[in-house]
Amino acid sequence: MKSGEITKKSSKEFFHKICVVGGGLTGAIMSLLLKNSNLFKSHEIGWIKPKIVTSNDIRTTFYNKKSLELLESLGLLKNLRSKDYTFINKIQVFGMNNSSPLEWVYSDSKLNFGAVIKNDIILKSVTDQLNDIKQYESLVTNTQHDEFERTLYLKNKVLIKTHMVLSADGKNSNLRKLLSIKTMKKRTNHIALSGFLQQSKNHDSIAIQAFTNLGPIGILPFQNKNIINFVQSVEENKYKQILSNTDPEYYICNHLNSFFSHIDLKFKPLNKVNQFNNKLSSWKIDLNFIVNPTAYRTILIGDAAHSIHPLAGQGLNLALRDCTSVIKSLKNNLKFGQDLGDYSILNFYKKDRLPKTIAMTAFTDFLFYGFTSKSNKTQSFLTKGMETLNKSNLKNIFRDVASV
Repeated sequence: MKSGEITKKSSKEFFHKICVVGGGLTGAIMSLLLKNSNLFKSHEIGWIKPKIVTSNDIRTTFYNKKSLELLESLGLLKNLRSKDYTFINKIQVFGMNNSSPLEWVYSDSKLNFGAVIKNDIILKSVTDQLNDIKQYESLVTNTQHDEFERTLYLKNKVLIKTHMVLSADGKNSNLRKLLSIKTMKKRTNHIALSGFLQQSKNHDSIAIQAFTNLGPIGILPFQNKNIINFVQSVEENKYKQILSNTDPEYYICNHLNSFFSHIDLKFKPLNKVNQFNNKLSSWKIDLNFIVNPTAYRTILIGDAAHSIHPLAGQGLNLALRDCTSVIKSLKNNLKFGQDLGDYSILNFYKKDRLPKTIAMTAFTDFLFYGFTSKSNKTQSFLTKGMETLNKSNLKNIFRDVASV
């Protein structure tokens, strides 16, 4: 596609010093951080995102302590009602052959590991503060650059010139593909299933990670005392088997009831959550690893820069650290008068984030591939390892990695 041809088709042209691409939580929070940074005036920031189709989104996200502090600093928690969030005061990890889980507990009610909050509540709170930011409801279809600017061509024929692009357009980032950024893809042959269930006991603000024969499952407390939000990772052939059942939720519940029978914990399906129909959602768990999350006048953040297995619930927390790292890099370098495209900005971000991203990727890969191994020797080793860890302070390594 020739740039001259694109320009002729473009009916409008705009300039912003910095642009965010991506309409999810990462893109929204990145835009708000830029607005509050005092580095840019509102009109100097552009936000490019697909048109949001309103839906009854009841999905949730776990925010660790650092992420909660960030949300609070942005004024995103002040209007939350008690029913909008659930604090996590205890974390339990169950292995396949281990009746005694690894446990981390905060006995002080004022301390917690983080909180579970509905996605749509945070997204609305962010977007309400971005009314003065120019927003483009379209997709990036092409990009070019010269020595001074990067040009973004949008599907709606709008052309945007900018000094810096922050790409937060997800795991399958189109902008990353357009920039030919090398991406190492890893297939897990697993599908993630997510939904809501009712359990027989109060959740008591406990988050559970269990490595069952069906696959790893994360269980997060949600609002009412016995409602939980789960993400179950299953092999593709088992996924087809689950969906072939008349009531797939019952299939999952029966499996969980068997796994947790030793602690007398039972689950059953829910037809509605908050008056909304409760339907299973699913997606392929294909992971990406990007060695260099930057290109000329471009920084990748969030899932565009890395994707990890959802079993640790750390995807968005990693993304928010990316966002704060971008702000830190901009502040550290712009005070010396550098251009937004200066290599020092990209290099600071890469050096700051890559080691932490690698650490979290290695941590989740260890958990996923270790506990889903069908080797009896591996399972026996991990079971004994968990028993040893549970008796020592070394288990806090897991807690500390998860809070990065």
